[in-house]
Amino acid sequence: MKLDVSLFLCSSVYLGPQSSGLNKRKQQEFFTHQYPTWLLKRPRLIHLIYVLNYLLQLRKWHITGRLNKLLSSKNKPFYLLDAGCGEAQFLFPYAAQYCESYFKGIDRGHANIAFCNSYIKDRSLTHVSFEEMEMEQLKEKEIYDIVLCISVLPYSKNDRLALTCLHHAMKTGAELLLYVPVNQTIILPFYKKILQRYENYETIQQNQRVYTEQGLKLLLQDTDFKVVETKNTYGFFGKLSNELLNSHLILFNAYAFPFKIILSISLLISYPLILICMILDYTLPVRSGNGLMVLARK
Repeated sequence: MKLDVSLFLCSSVYLGPQSSGLNKRKQQEFFTHQYPTWLLKRPRLIHLIYVLNYLLQLRKWHITGRLNKLLSSKNKPFYLLDAGCGEAQFLFPYAAQYCESYFKGIDRGHANIAFCNSYIKDRSLTHVSFEEMEMEQLKEKEIYDIVLCISVLPYSKNDRLALTCLHHAMKTGAELLLYVPVNQTIILPFYKKILQRYENYETIQQNQRVYTEQGLKLLLQDTDFKVVETKNTYGFFGKLSNELLNSHLILFNAYAFPFKIILSISLLISYPLILICMILDYTLPVRSGNGLMVLARK
């Protein structure tokens, strides 16, 4: 389940749990990356949210670790595309580091692109651009050395076409860093009940499919990618950390102000356990889990 802490920080106060049309709209805003006014006025503050995401998202540890190695191995300048860039947490930090290279982000979310454009205007980043589109609408040919597709492929309407378009946009020998949730097994019974009762990221964003490792490899091969390496993430301890965190975030979104205070305190108390579980899952081998990172080459 994809859920950024930025959603937690940017949420509004509601009247109660899913009881009115107003609450319904507020919950949809919470899970569709609507940006608060203070962040649009001061877009550089997004880096604080990037740090918080790093503290709370195990997948970000895996992705940034592999991406750092991938970028350092490339000849400069290089061209990088972030497909489904969101708030550009995997783009802006590297754009600041590799000023001689070119970065582009695409996303179907209007609010995401509007925020990213306000950021590059504020920072005067001339080597970065953004465009509002679905991955399936990408028409560029043989431009990019690196393509990122992080946790967005399951939400595409046509994943085969999306991968084909990304493949066409890549140079020969270019690499795709792909991360997807897989399996979606749940270990905590109360978390399953929370997902069934309350609106969450998957229901709002309309997750189209659930992958398995073998199924994803076959899909990549069918779209002319060569799988170079795979890494399983979110084993037992990763699942536990994710379910504890997301339980707090979903309930925080669903309930009124007094309960938000209680849930915030509960999350602070639970965080040491969540962090320990994340560290264990990151350091211990994971044979099968709820996340899969793939490096594929054109």
